Amino acid sequence: MIKKLEKELKSLNAKRSKLSKFLSKQNKKTLSANQFQLLKEQKQAMGKYAKVLELRIKDLKEAK
Repeated sequence: MIKKLEKELKSLNAKRSKLSKFLSKQNKKTLSANQFQLLKEQKQAMGKYAKVLELRIKDLKEAK
């Protein structure tokens, strides 16, 4: 279970990093203001999800 969660966390962090790089390179010509805002919200949600995964991994390791 822990290995599966760690794999999921690694994948999520890679996607979040790519999204961050993508957002830093965007301008108003490539994305609408609404799309840009929605992607920022998606990035925040991914961060919260990553934190929950980290807490679950920590809890499972401590339970051993």
